[in-house]
Amino acid sequence: MNEPTRDAPGEDDIFSSAEWYDRSINWSARFGRELPVLTDVLGPPGKGGLIDAGCGTGRHVCALTERGYRVVGADLSADMLALARQRAKACAAEAEFVQVPFASMYEELGGGFDGVYCLANSLAAAGSSEGVSSALIQFSKCLRTGGRLFVQIRNFTAMLAEVPTIHGPRVSVADGIEYVSVRQFRAEDGAVIVTNITLWQDDGWHKRVSSGRLYPIELDELRSSCESASLRIDELWGSYAREPFDQQRSEDLLLVATRK
Repeated sequence: MNEPTRDAPGEDDIFSSAEWYDRSINWSARFGRELPVLTDVLGPPGKGGLIDAGCGTGRHVCALTERGYRVVGADLSADMLALARQRAKACAAEAEFVQVPFASMYEELGGGFDGVYCLANSLAAAGSSEGVSSALIQFSKCLRTGGRLFVQIRNFTAMLAEVPTIHGPRVSVADGIEYVSVRQFRAEDGAVIVTNITLWQDDGWHKRVSSGRLYPIELDELRSSCESASLRIDELWGSYAREPFDQQRSEDLLLVATRK
């Protein structure tokens, strides 16, 4: 006889539920892909420092701080930032975290930074064409001349051609418990709705469902917004393996740009 599956209580916003966001990701595998590329693109630690735009629970901030970078983590979610500050304290990382929307980053953080990075569809969470354009202008203002911008989003052109679609499963382990997560993407009213389903077994089966809306940024719009923000696009990759971006086949879109 099948065991019943119990729902876990809590928020249903995938972008603000910090603990559950963390549990749905295999961080060891993710860092293995991402950190070598990030440090190569952003260069060695400099005096200007970095901004993690949409820092979430601060894992990248702590990892880069441990490698000698000065990093400011910026996010809109108080829940995410609370966990980020706890994590930084636990790993003795001298990191700063600020609650600020993309649209106010320059006013809050100022300029002169060596680099800004924005990962994991955080730019798409800006919610609209205007939101994306505003975010890129703010990122550019925060950078010194010659500073680097690194952005990673899904390749929404390819995604929209196949939605609804499911990505995963992904397996992660936290506190000795194995979590299995899948993500569904579907189109709705000009947006992409992402739903994350996490299952785990601990005295019976449990599940957690959370969702959020993404604005499906496509390459032409991204190019135009970068030009308006005085950002020169240097590289377009289809994954962290750095193969050339293919708009019809690549799963991700990774952009490297320089402040003019």
